[in-house]
Formats: sequence, structure tokens, C-alpha cells
Amino acid sequence: MQASPLLTAHGMAKRYSGVVALNNVSIELNAGEVLGLLGANGSGKSTLSSIIAGDNRADEGVIRLNGVELPAGSPGAARAVGIAIAHQHPGLAPDLPVWENVYLGAEICGAGRFLKRAAARRKAGELLSSLRADWDLDAPAGTLTTADQQLVEIAKALALEPRVLIFDEPTAALAAAEVESLMLAIRTLAARGTAIVFISHRMAEVEALCDRVVVLCNGRHAGELAVNGQIDEARVLAWMGGAAGGAAAAKLQEVGIGESAQTPPQRLQVAYADRPQVALSARGLRAGTRLHGVDFDVKRGEILGIAGLQGHGQEELLDALAGYRKLASGEITVDRAPLAPSSPRQMIEAGVCLVPNDRHRQGLWLDHSVEFNLAQVGVNFERRAWRLERAPMKRFVDGVVARLRIKTSNVRQPVRALSGGNQQKVVIGRWLDARVKVKVLLLSDPTKGVDVIARKEIYEAVGALASTGAAVIVYASDTDELLAVCDRLIVMYEGRVVAQLEGRDMNEAQITSALFGRSAA
Repeated sequence: MQASPLLTAHGMAKRYSGVVALNNVSIELNAGEVLGLLGANGSGKSTLSSIIAGDNRADEGVIRLNGVELPAGSPGAARAVGIAIAHQHPGLAPDLPVWENVYLGAEICGAGRFLKRAAARRKAGELLSSLRADWDLDAPAGTLTTADQQLVEIAKALALEPRVLIFDEPTAALAAAEVESLMLAIRTLAARGTAIVFISHRMAEVEALCDRVVVLCNGRHAGELAVNGQIDEARVLAWMGGAAGGAAAAKLQEVGIGESAQTPPQRLQVAYADRPQVALSARGLRAGTRLHGVDFDVKRGEILGIAGLQGHGQEELLDALAGYRKLASGEITVDRAPLAPSSPRQMIEAGVCLVPNDRHRQGLWLDHSVEFNLAQVGVNFERRAWRLERAPMKRFVDGVVARLRIKTSNVRQPVRALSGGNQQKVVIGRWLDARVKVKVLLLSDPTKGVDVIARKEIYEAVGALASTGAAVIVYASDTDELLAVCDRLIVMYEGRVVAQLEGRDMNEAQITSALFGRSAA
């Protein structure tokens, strides 16, 4: 006789200002099961998971744990019965040390309700060490990298020892070794009987980890299937895309941005034919503790990829080129004119523009509208800011929304209400303003937490920009993505460029060798 589900969510519905986020969605979750929750950005995955965790209140529907109905919209009640969530965007207290963040809200207390600080610090260290070695437990959480903050967020959820644990895009910011450690931890939890919901856009992870997948599309339950070590990716992509899913999946494979293990990636071709002129040249760049003398060139119309293991200077290099990080030494030239980066505004005026790694902290005014976020850069560089003309600005905003297929109820909707993929399109879209005159576009992991269809649309926009003669430099944690979209690659190791690959040398074996500091020859 089959055991009853541990958790059921029946008839879940949620609307935001007329936009349907969930429409009569029902799922079941069994003890010891890893359920993959898949869907395009804006399909309702995060909304559903936040409702189950009590962080959000459904307009309709009932959640039961072991047959007992749970109070709606109560994170405390959900936590009390053993439901926890590791959010895609960590909610840490930046001024508190790492170990205190792990047990914030779940403090270990002794007699008289006094805090047992030494025990909490020790257990926090054990949890974090299971995900990655060498933590400074006393460092303020706000000083951590994006990837390390994500690991602390995961450790916070693990500290609750939950019966149901939801992972919302947990691997988007993590390096390969950290992903392996997390997947091992998830398998261990499932073996102990914990029910897991795993949200990811990486099909290989879903295939390796999940027992079953549920696919959402436009807030509806689109399909469900067992994985058994191999996922029917074509069917999943078709469900994700709705009626147009089959065509979308085929196009993804054409440009090599799908994640099928059977089809090797093919590079996205850029239409800009004549590329003799160097757009940006860097020589001997040193900054902080992670850049130790970087040399490279990128030509007009070229998409140059940066590969490297987490923490080897890729993000610091882009920050330095964009004027966010002060150089200790080195030279940068843009269109043969020497520059000494002193501020982001100076570099933007020179045509060097950054799409940052963390869109929430660095890229968006979350409580302002889509229109405000798209127009803000161009407005700041308008020569007659005292006489702003609404009509051209509206044409620009409406054009970007249509061109990048930004899913929004209207351009005055707060950007916070958009899905992660649509937020990222807004960050990229602002640089399409003709007033900015982009010569070099810097992209730091631009499709982190973005579904495969939105990923394709983002890189189509990037390719179109390159076809006009702009140079593009992109760092991505996914090597397959770089191989799919880049004309040439540089590989960084311990703050230096250790390999420059193009043509037939752009392959997984050459990159892997260089990633660990070995010769790619």
C-alpha cells in the first residue's frame, strides 16, 4: 500500500495587480523524495515555494502536512512544523558574523533561555564546512561574495533540520565543487526522510538529483514525469514553453544554448564581419588580492569569454574595467585612447558599461518601475536633463520591453514584481539606449538564475549589440554557455590569464586544463 504524501498543496492561486502568478496549481511531496520544480522565469515557481514556506499568502488553495491544514501566510507556523526554504536571494544580516546568521531566528538556547553561543558557532562551522572548507566564521556576512552568501543561506535552512526543505535556485551562484558538495548534502537529507523541492534551470543537476519533476508554465501545472536518472528534456522544454515550446526547444538547440548532453554546443555567430580594430586593451592590470597582472585585447564586434574557477579574479577584473575597483597598476586603452579608471561614470562616458553579477544589490532600483530602471542610465547622461522629452523615452522603453520580451503587466510595474529573468533583461536593456553609446559591454554571469528560453533571448540581444560593432566581454560560471556564445576565450587562474583559446582550441578539454593552472597547449 502506497504511503500518503507528506505534503500536499491543492488548488493554489495567486494574483498580483491583475497578473496571474498561480492558477489552480496542485502538487504532492513524499518523504525522502527530491522533487524538481521547473519552469521558465515568471512561471510561478518562486511564488509557489514562498507560499508553501509561509512567506506569501495564496488567494486560494490549501496546504496540508501529514493531512493537517497549515495556516496561510505564516512563516513561523511553517517553520514550527518543519518547513524551511533557502531563498535564491539570501536574506542575511550583513553586519552580523557568518555564524550568527546561520542560527538567526533558530537560536540555540540553554536553561533560562540563555543563548549557547559557543555551541551555535561550532554547529554553524560544521554545517558550512559540509558545503565548503575554510570559512571565517566571524567575518560580517555583508563582506562575503555572492556565492558564499548563498551558501550561508543554505546553511540557515539546514540548521532548522526541516522535514520539508525548498531550494530556490541554490546553485546559480556556486562553483562546480560547491555544487557537488550541495548535491551530496541533499542526497543525505533525502536518505534520512527529508522531502526536498529543488528549483533549478540546470537540466544536468535535475537529472542527477531528482526523483520526479513538476513543470509550471504561465502559472499553471503543465506536466509531471519521473526522472529515473534520465530526463526527457524535449518534453520538459515543450511544457515550459507552452504551445510554442517545441519550436523554442529547437531554436535553443540551433544556437547551442540548450543543455542537452547529446548535442555539443555550437557557437552563436555574430554578424559583424570586419573586426580589425581593438576596442579595449588591458596590460598588467593589478588590483586587490585577486588580480596579479592581466593582459588581453578584445576587438570590435567580438564576444570574448572569461572562464575560471570561482574566486580567481574574473569578477574583480570586470569591476576594475568598469571603474568600480581601483587599479594598483596597469594600463587600459579604449579605441586606442588611454584611460585611468577612477569611477563608473567615467567608464560609462568612455563607452565601457557593466551588467553586474548581483542584479538586486548592484543593478536595479527594486521598488521603482520597469520604466524608471530602463530609462535611468540614459536620463543621467542626457545633456539637457532639465528638458527631458517623454515621447522619445517612452519609445525607448516600449521598444526594449518588446525587443527583449520583458514580461510585465505594464512599464509602471515595480521591477521587484518581475521574475529573475525579466529583471535581468531590464538590467541589460538599459544599455541599449542610444545616448549611452556602448563600445564595450561587460557581462558578469548574466544568465545566473535565468531559464533556457530567457537565456537565448538575452544572448540574442547581446549578439545584436555585437553586430553593430560593440565589443562584449562575458564571464559565466557555465563553461558550456561560454562555448556556445563566444568567439574567443581567455582562462584565468590565480588572478592571471593562463590561456587564450579560439577556433578548434575552444573545447572542454583545453579549458579544463587551463582552469587548474596547467598548460592548455
